[in-house]
Amino acid sequence: MTAAEDSVVNLLVTAGRLTRLAGVISGDDLPRAVMRALAVLDEHGAVRVSEFARIDRCSQPAATVLIGRLVAEGFASRRKDPEDSRAVVIELTPAGRDRLHRARRAFGTALATRLSEFDTDRLARMETDLNQLLDALKKATPQH
Repeated sequence: MTAAEDSVVNLLVTAGRLTRLAGVISGDDLPRAVMRALAVLDEHGAVRVSEFARIDRCSQPAATVLIGRLVAEGFASRRKDPEDSRAVVIELTPAGRDRLHRARRAFGTALATRLSEFDTDRLARMETDLNQLLDALKKATPQH
């Protein structure tokens, strides 16, 4: 592996650990799979079940079960795909968007209260760097 590849691997591992830690210490009880599903719908908008499964890297049956849970809880809705009446499109509801926002705020609060040695400017630079990294990767990945 190159040094750049090592750094990217370390960034990915650390990002995953950071997210898991935030979930543990936040006190928010939203299951990780549900939060991940809400985040996919928030980022990608209305998608077919098969596209959701591809993005979430799960099987279509697993996606169907997870989406069924989101719909039952009022976090997502199903509607016919306007381009193919045989297909269904899933989208985030206002309640789902609100629930995702509350979970993210709980994560942010839990972490921020433990970062007194990190000033706001340092955190803002880290946020900017990560957003630039994400934007660069999205530009380099057409099917994203």
